[in-house]
Amino acid sequence: MSLFIKNIILFCIVFLLFGEVITRVCYATSDIPSRVIDENKIQKYNPNQTGYWVGGTHSWQINEDGWPGQLPKSKNNLITIIGDSYVENFMNPDSCRQSVLLQTMMPDFNFYEASRSGVSFIEAMEIASKLDTLKPIHQLIYVHDGDFTESSALLRKMSDITQYNSKTNTIVPGKLNSPGIKKILYNWKFIYYLYSNYPLKKKVPNPTKPKVSHSNKNSLNEKQINEIHKLISFTNDHYNKENITFVFRPKPNKKIISILKDFNFNFFILIDNNEKEWSFDHDPHWTCVGHEEAATQISKNLEQFYNNNQF
Repeated sequence: MSLFIKNIILFCIVFLLFGEVITRVCYATSDIPSRVIDENKIQKYNPNQTGYWVGGTHSWQINEDGWPGQLPKSKNNLITIIGDSYVENFMNPDSCRQSVLLQTMMPDFNFYEASRSGVSFIEAMEIASKLDTLKPIHQLIYVHDGDFTESSALLRKMSDITQYNSKTNTIVPGKLNSPGIKKILYNWKFIYYLYSNYPLKKKVPNPTKPKVSHSNKNSLNEKQINEIHKLISFTNDHYNKENITFVFRPKPNKKIISILKDFNFNFFILIDNNEKEWSFDHDPHWTCVGHEEAATQISKNLEQFYNNNQF
């Protein structure tokens, strides 16, 4: 019996080692950079990391400031780019990065990216506030409707995302959930592959659940509108908004836009003319085509801003 158990244990060890080698050689999973919370209570990545996207088609890098991509060569005429996973852009090569594309289109300016998956609207404002020390002439914050609802701790409490609590009128910094377990998963590639592709619990679709139309997804109830109004009011009172422009993905919620107008925030709405597909077939994130289309529209509006001092 003991020999049988030893053979089973030996088989499991060999199986795990063989699986680990195959997973790494074939890039069966994406490398995931580790995170850290800095002295300003902002989640970013541990500096100077590199890795490969699934399939090994391209690599990513984390610069010495803890953000994806390369740092600008100069801080003169600096424009910052702040956002979530859409700006983070791990699924595309660095040549499709917003800072790279905008730098090519606007060579008289320099662009600094600060992005991370899960950045909420209020955390983006916190990041912008800290980046003011770089003396940027403009700050672009890429947002969508969900960034505003996720910023409210009263609408949906999310411990790993920085949120605003309207009852206490305070910012609640996000925390790193299970950093030890995640470190093991991200470093043990084969286990992470099994975890990602063969979860213990599978979601069972509910055939009786009605399909939600795009218009319903873009709607907000009264409670959400009230909380977003409080959030934007808090932002108006506690942050410098003079050099900030919010860049919205196409077709944002009209209520959110209306509230921003009431508080005189600058914003720009990207237009999807449906001539080119912006996103992956299997994923809503932008492809290189989407990034180029976004950068083209943004560069034109930035040029108009600096020529006419208005959007």
